[in-house]
Amino acid sequence: MRFCVWLLFIACSLLAKAQQDSARLDFGDFGGIVYLDSLVVSASRTGFQVDDFIQMVRKDESFFNAFHNLRGLSYQSTNDFVFFNKKGKQKAAYHSLIQQRSDGDCRRMKVLEETHSGNFFKSKGRYRYYTAKMFDRIFLTHGKICESQVVIPERPKGIQKHVEELKKLIFQPGEPVDVPLISQKMVIFEADMAKYYDFSISRQLYQDQTDCYVFTAAVKPAFQQKKKGKTVIKLLQTFFHADNFQVVARNYQLTYKSPLFDFDVHMQIELERFGQYYIPTTIHYDGNWDIPAKKPEIARFTLQFFSFDGKPMAVGTETTKQN
Repeated sequence: MRFCVWLLFIACSLLAKAQQDSARLDFGDFGGIVYLDSLVVSASRTGFQVDDFIQMVRKDESFFNAFHNLRGLSYQSTNDFVFFNKKGKQKAAYHSLIQQRSDGDCRRMKVLEETHSGNFFKSKGRYRYYTAKMFDRIFLTHGKICESQVVIPERPKGIQKHVEELKKLIFQPGEPVDVPLISQKMVIFEADMAKYYDFSISRQLYQDQTDCYVFTAAVKPAFQQKKKGKTVIKLLQTFFHADNFQVVARNYQLTYKSPLFDFDVHMQIELERFGQYYIPTTIHYDGNWDIPAKKPEIARFTLQFFSFDGKPMAVGTETTKQN
């Protein structure tokens, strides 16, 4: 009888230990440890697979698709930029209200209002800042553009190459980019880099209204100092809608310092659903960088996208009603 009681005690102890360990899981090839809160642990016991979730973070295309949806939309956007000197004093600012009209394939864009101050422009209206040039290249349309006629070069050069690498960074976080010195530091889900990070999955309301699973990759405290140079991605946080795992927001912090170049950038991107489509609604950027052949830039900007009348934006043939 005593033996049976002792065996039961051991079994209960092992069960309690197993329940504690269930919140700290190791995933073989992933190379890191994922910490789960109690809500997500409960979800995993009813069919939620955490290892599948990790792969979804790496392979998700819905974030890219949301940006791509903008090309077939009629919408307006506000674009606000502020540039600072090294002492934090504002030296240039820019605001515009842009309107795009699209029939689902071909789109045109015009500036409804525009103000600027300081040295935002060079002579003849040319951009002084490379950050502004990148914004123009990614989000603005000059003349008539038809998606069915767009040809993407196999080996982009110049600013187009920088755009393509930026797309990888935003849409495929954790994958290598073609940038000297930091390419392999970006692969935070591989074993060599995962050891520098704490990974966690929690469940929370995004902006107090959208039920989300939140995947967070954050540099371990021991490696947070910039001078260690072990990591570039200091924080990567993705909010997945709990119902369909659509990305609804993503936060980034990227920091690196070397004799060749350095940067410290924070970004926050939010998506919302309009009809059957997700689109980006807000993009926040706050950062500074210093790279070869370019003057250092310290900038903060916010881009916001919305429909003409505040209602959900129409896609494809529906946009023709507004033309």
